[in-house]
Amino acid sequence: MKFFEKKFLEVYPPLFLISVVLGTVIDLVTKYIAILYLHPHNPVEILGNFFRLTLTFNTGFVMGFFQGFPRTSLAMTAVAILVLIAYRWKNPDLGHPAGWALVMSGAFGNFIDKFFVKVIGVGAEFGFVENQFAGKFIGVVDFLDFDWPNWLIYDRWPAFNFADSCVSVGLVLLILTMKLEEDKK
Repeated sequence: MKFFEKKFLEVYPPLFLISVVLGTVIDLVTKYIAILYLHPHNPVEILGNFFRLTLTFNTGFVMGFFQGFPRTSLAMTAVAILVLIAYRWKNPDLGHPAGWALVMSGAFGNFIDKFFVKVIGVGAEFGFVENQFAGKFIGVVDFLDFDWPNWLIYDRWPAFNFADSCVSVGLVLLILTMKLEEDKK
């Protein structure tokens, strides 16, 4: 018995792969634009204080865990992506394909972003360093900044990016479709 019952392109057809690539490209382009036009921790108000564009860099993993350990974060992201690919391949009928495509787009976008050193106002160069240096930054680019009710633990929700949005929306879609599939049984 084979571990994967279906061929790769049966589980990941071309339209699915194109969707993942498109989501990843949109994420990387928006991050590049943020690096060119925003300055770290200098917010640009879009909807007053409620929604701002604030350039930050997350050197950690999900929600900033393992901050300051970029290689650990990179390794954990790589493992998470491999687990996602294998899990979906092993369980191809579980959840909605759009949810999987969104989650994978976000995962790939943030993973690729970790390989670039960012130079404010200039763009990004391929490379990897341990710490920030001479106006250059490492870490995933985050720039979407929303106000959050003061009664929660944060005054503001942590800044995030398009990839994070893809992962969040994709996970909600997967959870809802899996719940609906379970209820049908």
